[in-house]
Amino acid sequence: MKQFIGSVLAIALFAANAAWADAGNLEKAARILDQQSRAGKGEFITYLTGAAAAYRWAGTNCPPLDAQLDGRGYAKIALNEYQQKKGEYAGLKDFPLNVLALALMRGLQEKFPCRAEEPSAAAKPAEGPPVAVKPQ
Repeated sequence: MKQFIGSVLAIALFAANAAWADAGNLEKAARILDQQSRAGKGEFITYLTGAAAAYRWAGTNCPPLDAQLDGRGYAKIALNEYQQKKGEYAGLKDFPLNVLALALMRGLQEKFPCRAEEPSAAAKPAEGPPVAVKPQ
């Protein structure tokens, strides 16, 4: 019985994700993100803010230390990238928020590229005196 319920839930999740993955829903998600960016709050803003934090820690972009980025700023970057390359994003068959998160990553990389010789600020080790390690 548990296996049957699990299978039904997996099919329902797949069907829901597939239904959301069409281009019309991507446009609808972009409109919702635009509305939420104007208000400065909402679940799409929260999602992109989390994605942006992950991208920063992963070193995919290198914003200056004094950059004042918030949910509105992330939404604008994602929407701008999406609007500029809408044809590329419309062909992706994924959950709309994942596509907008990809647009955010690409927009951040374009706006705040990392130089090859410098690691991102998030990946830099903390400064301080050298630490001696005792052999065991």
